[in-house]
Amino acid sequence: MTKKTVLVTGGNSGIGFATARLFHERGYNVTISGRDRERIEQAAGALSVNPFIADMGSPEDLKNLASSFRETGLDVLVNNAAIAQFIPLAACTPQDYDSFFNINLRGPLLLIQEMLPALEKKRGCIINVSSIIVNNGLPNAALYAASKGGVDAFSKSLALELAPKGIRVNVVAPGATETPILDKLGLTADQLAAVKRQQEAMIPLQRFARPEEIAQVIVAQAEASYVTGAVWNVDGGVNAT
Repeated sequence: MTKKTVLVTGGNSGIGFATARLFHERGYNVTISGRDRERIEQAAGALSVNPFIADMGSPEDLKNLASSFRETGLDVLVNNAAIAQFIPLAACTPQDYDSFFNINLRGPLLLIQEMLPALEKKRGCIINVSSIIVNNGLPNAALYAASKGGVDAFSKSLALELAPKGIRVNVVAPGATETPILDKLGLTADQLAAVKRQQEAMIPLQRFARPEEIAQVIVAQAEASYVTGAVWNVDGGVNAT
């Protein structure tokens, strides 16, 4: 029996790495992609999955990535790769706008566009990773939130557009999660610990998620064959408050 295939973008760390590992454990043929060759190849080796070097900000890279699945088809596309920086609006530059929207919004859309023949061949599914910041807000995260809000919006429209082709489109929106992104806040260890304590106090489950817990929901969504156009919040209860 031929294994189902899955592509996880940004699969070298955090949620992407945990998702690739869980799909691999479930018997899928997994490919991870990312723009840093050394990190992607190292992660692929650790996971025993296939690496592919591709920058979500490069249309040519995305075209090449999709072409590798054109003959075999693709069962699951997980659009996980993104950038997340926290910048006060007053300090945002035109280059920041370009980076956020080219990588976080245009990139997933272009990749889906290029992957349509492969996804249609397998009547596959698309899972776009968003964020609860879209609905809950976070200071200094306007560009990140706007780019992820676009992901939520286009996913719902694509779910309707692609349903006749048998392609499902859904979103997983994580809340605060223990990933390397926390190290990019530019805070000292003490400051970071204080920020985490403050955030955990606002989460009903009183803790950050582990990447593996987000991965469980991504895989569940991939295998939920009657779900499309949905946004699943994985936030420890934040949206229930």
